[in-house]
Amino acid sequence: MSLISRYILKQYFAAMAVSLMAFVGIFYVVDLIQQLEKFIDREVSALLIAEYYFYFMPYIIVLTIPVSMLLACLFTFGQLAKYGELAAMKASGLSLYRLIRPMVLSSVCVSLGIFAAGEWIVPEANQRRADINNNDVEKQFKTSRSIRNNVLYRGQDGRQYLLRLYNGLRQQATNVFIVEFREGSIVQTIHADEMQWNTGVWVLNRGTLRRFEPRGRLVAFRDFERLPRPEWKERPEDFQKEQKKPEAMNYGELQQYIRNVRRGGGDVQGYLVDLNLKIAFPCANIIIVMFGAALASHVKKSGAALGFAMSIGICFTYWGMLRISQAFGHAGSLSPDLAAWGPNLIFGALALGLILRAPK
Repeated sequence: MSLISRYILKQYFAAMAVSLMAFVGIFYVVDLIQQLEKFIDREVSALLIAEYYFYFMPYIIVLTIPVSMLLACLFTFGQLAKYGELAAMKASGLSLYRLIRPMVLSSVCVSLGIFAAGEWIVPEANQRRADINNNDVEKQFKTSRSIRNNVLYRGQDGRQYLLRLYNGLRQQATNVFIVEFREGSIVQTIHADEMQWNTGVWVLNRGTLRRFEPRGRLVAFRDFERLPRPEWKERPEDFQKEQKKPEAMNYGELQQYIRNVRRGGGDVQGYLVDLNLKIAFPCANIIIVMFGAALASHVKKSGAALGFAMSIGICFTYWGMLRISQAFGHAGSLSPDLAAWGPNLIFGALALGLILRAPK
């Protein structure tokens, strides 16, 4: 690595570290103000509060690192321009592409790190933070969490379960309705008064079984008093735990969930948008750094205040576009790929245009 690259990256990472700590601190202060009354009322210890915010940190870092990188990029170029170093570097024959290359390469590494964190660190940290909130802050006891109403669970082999009441302590469900799909068509339904876990097998009591041909015509109908289902692979704990939201799953988990929903004949449009976002969002760091470097080359001697204002404005614009396109994707108005990657494409095109027009 050349001396110029080391010099630029030293200023860049220093500015990014300071801005990242500032944004994390702001998030902590705002959230603590909102939660403080609840912490005091529930007599939550200071150690537990510290643990809660320790597990909150990975999510905040992933969320705020794009604006931190943009601010660091604008600040670095602003400082280089302020002291005439940018002009000196260009006069010595260094092009704009050569100057922004270290920051762009570093943003690639950061994007890979964010993707890895989103796969292995953030979901686990969010789960532990939720456990602290449920067990020690909200005081949700085990008994209350074991009894769930209106459980909708997508099982294996195209089965979908609707349990009006599930008791995890007794491993028993009442008022049960199960629909089984094959290639998007209903092939079997079961309605039972009770479903009981008995020595490793689900047993349905007092119900009705209906079988259908692919075109929907009823081909079999029978009542039963007791119907064992040893081939079912779902276990009692599957119905007790709440279904993770897409943002709480890693890429592999969400991919598997989409397969299960698709096998069951469900709509996977929104889930495909969220799956694409798990790659598109980390890549936004590269786009934002390129955009910031190109923008900084057009702004002469930008100060810290101007850089901060521009960073906040740009990132809020990006976030707004991302949320709007995500909403259109969930509604089916945009394809999953376009809904997830659209903001990146727009900002990438703007960055490319600014770079091409910037003084080299």
